Amino acid sequence: MSTSGTDPDTRRRIVEYLDGTWFDYRVVWLGPGTLAKHFGYWDTGTRNHADSLLNMNRQMAARVRPQPGELVLDAGCGVGGSSLWLARNYGVETVGISLSTRELAKARRYAAKRGLERQCTFQQQDYLDTTFADNTFDIVWAQESLCHSVHKDRFIAEAYRVLKPGGRLVIEEWYRTARPFHPADERLFHNFLGDWAIPDLPTRAEMVGYCADAGFADIAFDDITGNLLRSARHLYIVTVALYPGACLLRGLRLRTKLLHGNIRAARGQWRAHVRQLWIAALVSARKPPAPGKEPAESGMSEARAGAKGSVAGPAGPRSSQPKPAPAGK
Repeated sequence: MSTSGTDPDTRRRIVEYLDGTWFDYRVVWLGPGTLAKHFGYWDTGTRNHADSLLNMNRQMAARVRPQPGELVLDAGCGVGGSSLWLARNYGVETVGISLSTRELAKARRYAAKRGLERQCTFQQQDYLDTTFADNTFDIVWAQESLCHSVHKDRFIAEAYRVLKPGGRLVIEEWYRTARPFHPADERLFHNFLGDWAIPDLPTRAEMVGYCADAGFADIAFDDITGNLLRSARHLYIVTVALYPGACLLRGLRLRTKLLHGNIRAARGQWRAHVRQLWIAALVSARKPPAPGKEPAESGMSEARAGAKGSVAGPAGPRSSQPKPAPAGK
């Protein structure tokens, strides 16, 4: 396992945010047939907001090419949207993990409603410090969940540990464009991040470095900011329209401080974009096959039972840090 998990204060803030903002996501964001709490990916074939949410899943899947029967760890699974989508569209089996028992209860209900409870299971676990055995999963999938962790590097190391040799990692996330910003920009940046229970974001170079240090190969950093901006702008426009009413409800104490911060962050993220403070990217990487060894068995039974795995040794050596790939949209 990794050195340590999420500290209690950060864990509390994450769970409070996940549980306390479900109303906003359900009313404002979820599209027909989706349970997506993430941003959308727009290209020439995208028809609408709901399709953009599913298209982000398609883009992530294209980076790791799930195969029928493979085992996927959905790290920070929310209410199970990605897990259910992967199982239905690719025939994989998934284990979704979250810190929130409320999210997990919803995910299990949604899986049962869709007849996917055998393919998709859900556990309360910390993605920095899981109980899974080494070399368990074919794919580790993290969709706008890594942002909530203080220690992004620990997640990458844990993902490396639980992946089988030859296993694939894919992450959809936002990144800061520099460190540090001017003090005024730093305040703007952290104001909207804080309202979303995000302590900070790494730079592109930092993220690529975390992957290389853990031992990953074939590291790709695909800048998708241009494809995500329409989704971010949609959120901004909706929340600007709703903000006066939200302020009134907050004044009448009919809307919680947490929900008010959520709508405030939705406005702040666009202001931060105008200041060019963040980009969005898909990061993918592969755990190298073990020299002279065949890939490990599936580890399905251990993952489903949540069996305690042995502590992994040091990650593979970092022979050389790859240069970041050119930005593409």
